[in-house]
Formats: sequence, C-alpha cells, structure tokens
Amino acid sequence: MASDIDSVKTEPQLSIELLESVQDRVLWLAMQLVHHANNIRKNPDGTKVGGHQASSASIVTLMTSLYFDFMNNQDRISVKPHGSPVFHAIQYLLGNLDSSYLTELRAYHGLQAYPSRTKDPDLVDFSTGSVGLGPVAPNFASIVRSYNNSHNHGDNLKGRYISIVGDAELDEGSVWEAIAEPAMQDASDILWVVDLNRQSLDRIIPGIRVGAWRDMFVANGWHVVEAKYGALLEDAFRLPNGEMLREAIDRMSNQVYQRLLRVNSEELRSWLPAYTAYPEEMKKFISGWNDEELSRLFHNLGGHDLSTLRKAFQETDKTDEPSVVFAYTLKGYRLPSVGDPQNHSVTLSDSQMEELRENLNIEPGNIWGGFDSESEESQFLKSTSEKLRRIDVVTPPPKENIPWDFGRRYSGYMSTQQIFGLVLTDMSRSLGDLSRRIVTVSPDVASSTNLGGWINRVGVWKLNETETLPEEGIVRALKWEESKSGQHIELGISENNLFMMLGQLGLSNEMNGEMLFPIGTL
Repeated sequence: MASDIDSVKTEPQLSIELLESVQDRVLWLAMQLVHHANNIRKNPDGTKVGGHQASSASIVTLMTSLYFDFMNNQDRISVKPHGSPVFHAIQYLLGNLDSSYLTELRAYHGLQAYPSRTKDPDLVDFSTGSVGLGPVAPNFASIVRSYNNSHNHGDNLKGRYISIVGDAELDEGSVWEAIAEPAMQDASDILWVVDLNRQSLDRIIPGIRVGAWRDMFVANGWHVVEAKYGALLEDAFRLPNGEMLREAIDRMSNQVYQRLLRVNSEELRSWLPAYTAYPEEMKKFISGWNDEELSRLFHNLGGHDLSTLRKAFQETDKTDEPSVVFAYTLKGYRLPSVGDPQNHSVTLSDSQMEELRENLNIEPGNIWGGFDSESEESQFLKSTSEKLRRIDVVTPPPKENIPWDFGRRYSGYMSTQQIFGLVLTDMSRSLGDLSRRIVTVSPDVASSTNLGGWINRVGVWKLNETETLPEEGIVRALKWEESKSGQHIELGISENNLFMMLGQLGLSNEMNGEMLFPIGTL
C-alpha cells in the first residue's frame, strides 16, 4: 500500500525553527569530525583518513527528524555505514559521547569508520560496516522480540526498528531476500528510511528507479510513503501553472537534476523551460522568484524539509505493516560539492569549512559547536536526552547447570547429522527451563538436517493463526504443528537470512535482556 503524505494533518509539537537550529549544529559537528581527522590531527605519513562528508550531509535532516522529533527510548536504529559522523554528532549533543572522542574519528581506539556495536564508545544498536547487512538486521531483531514476547520471556519493550538505508544499498541482493522472507510476517514496527540521493560511490545512478523499488516493497506487503518535495516546492506546485514545475522536475533524469543543482540561477532559468511543453509559460512562472529564491526552491526536496519528514514519519505509525519512506535528498547537502558525481570521498578544505561555519552561524572559535547552556536549544537537547534514555529490562538466565552429557551411549554407525538430531531431542527432554531458551532455525531444510525429532516435541513457531486443513488420515514422521509456543523458526531458502536470524537471536540478551540459545542447520 502506498500513501501520499499530504493527506496527513498533524499539529507540530516542536517548532521547525528549533529543529533547524539543531540540524545545523549536527551538520557542522559531523563535518568537523571528518575535517579534524584529515586536516588538523597529526598524521606523520600523510595518508588520507577519509570520512564521507557528502554522504553524511545527505542524511543530516533525516537523522535530526528521527532523533529529535520522532523516536522514543524503546526504538532501535541502524545507521547507514557512511553516516557514522552524523550519528556521533547527535550522540555528543545528547551527552552520550565524551568530547575527547571528537578528535578521534578513525583513530586507534577512537570512533570507528562505520557504526560498531563492539568498538564505538556510544550506544550503537546495529553494526553496519557491510552494505546490505545493516539495513536488514533490525528486521530480524524485530522477529526476535516477537518470539520472546510470544514465549513470555520477560517483559520486552515495544519500540520501532528503524533502518537508514542508502539508495545504492538497494542493489544488494541480501536486501530483497530479507524483504521477501516469509517469516517477516511475524515482524512488527519496522521502518526503513531510504536516503534517495541518487548517487553511488562513483556516479549518479542512471534512470529513475524508485518506481520499480516502490512496486517491489508493495508486492511484499510494505506500506510505502514518499517524502519527495519540501514545503516550498509543494506551495509552488499549488500556484496557477505550478503543475508545470512539478512535471518538469519529475521528467528529469537523475543526471540532469544533479547537474542543475550546481548551475547558477541564469542557467537554471534557461534549462527548466526545456522540460515542459509550455516553455514560455514556464519562463513567466519562474520569474516570480529572484535568483536566490529560485535556487532555494529547486533544492527543496522532502528529505531536507523537517515539516515534510514529520508528516511522513507520522504516517508510518498509522499502520501495522512494515513501512518504507523514500526520502529524496541531496548528497553533499549545503556543501560546495552538492550533487557532484565524484563527491563521495571529497573532503572540504580549510576555506570551505570556514565558509560552512559562517553559513551555519557557528560562532568563531566554537569549532565543536555546543550551545550556550541557557539557550532554548540547550534545554531542548537535555529534555530530548532524558526522553531517549534507555530502560534496561533484564531477565536473569535460567539457573540450571548445563550437563556435560545426558548419560546415554549411541551405538552403531551413525552420521553426525543423526547424532545431532538425537542430542537435540535429548536436550528438549533433559534441560528443564534451559530447553525453553533453545530455538532452532533452518532455511527450508529442517527435515533433511535431522530436526524432525526436535520439531515433533517443540513445534514450529508462527504468530498468525494456522489455517484449518482437512484430515488426511496419514501418520507422518514429521509433525508440522505451528503455534506461538513453537521453538523452531522456518525460513525461506536464503542462507544470508539464516545467518542474520541467528545473529539477532544470539544478541537477544544484549538487545532484549533475554537469553536465547540459537541453533541453525544448513
């Protein structure tokens, strides 16, 4: 199901001006983290450190909207790998990152190149170094929470599982394998935000692919929301003849639009009429804006408009289906390299950083961009930090000791798979409460990997009601009985999904405070 966010009418709870002020500090801090690592910190061998300023700028509005206007303390988020400077900037402003780390991006024992659960000092929910894996991890984490809840394993908090996904990541097969996974029907509160900046590492992505992506999400039962245009453009579209401007921008290829982001206003005025059947009317229409206003209007995409994003994210809360927001953004937003096809690894010079500081109204000498303690922004950050403070709910693990053996001998010649099946069945009989924490997973190979005995005892996990079938009068060796209390999770034929599922089951104690013992067969 697809939605138009214009149908959502919600009174804003926070002023957009306040959020924009915070966004500017987040952008500055993220750029300064990278700039310091590359141009200020001592670097004896002169090797480039890097840090992806353009990719970070692309998601600065998305992250500001999520953290400061949408998320709560039960939400979990996966941040695209190249957006880590924005994540760390936000954590610093919220008081979750010590200032000593701000100078240590990509340094030994410093802030990692990509968000890391195990190595970063601030609270990272999902490691996202490998593209295509980070976005799908929250999906499987959601299944784990549903599994724990259905088995009464503690009191698991209910929050959203959010993924910030680069549009180029949608080329990864692992993404679509996860989205099409049948077990996803048992997931809940999933939100993907696609950073649609139309650029990959080396180039502008040719063509306009969002239509095909949208259809694929809808076909798999996702709720689709588009945050394409900002409030300035939407207001312009509603003016007499404004539909011409919408049609002109919609018709442009990615390459043309990205190029026009970097031309002066005179060139923009000459190019826009070429994309409409009424060039003279278009010339007259855009003459209503001066050069500065026209440039701002043309850059006003939904992914950088906080009021548009507010409506989009609120829309996703109105459905039980997994949701995806296609947020149209600019790679290098507010940077000199905006829209440049080669801006992926470009870092700003000293003079460009000084220009950015002035444009963002950062006080001279306040390179780490903190707010005055008495300012409205400072008070807002304190209240937001308190609102997002995590509540740790941990259930003590079962007290039973794990035995060295079950006092049985297995005679004759058996394959390791046969022995595995027998041991697993013994575990279900002999381990008491510990056995309730065991969960098996297989990608449609349960019977061929000797899980039959185990499944006959514990059943197959399924949240939705099982369809009643006619009796067939056949006694089968494998009883495929599905229920909320089952302890076997059956996946489709995707080995990547198997390992992602096992990984999140293994993290259940860290993420949900509930110990599980996952076993996968392949």
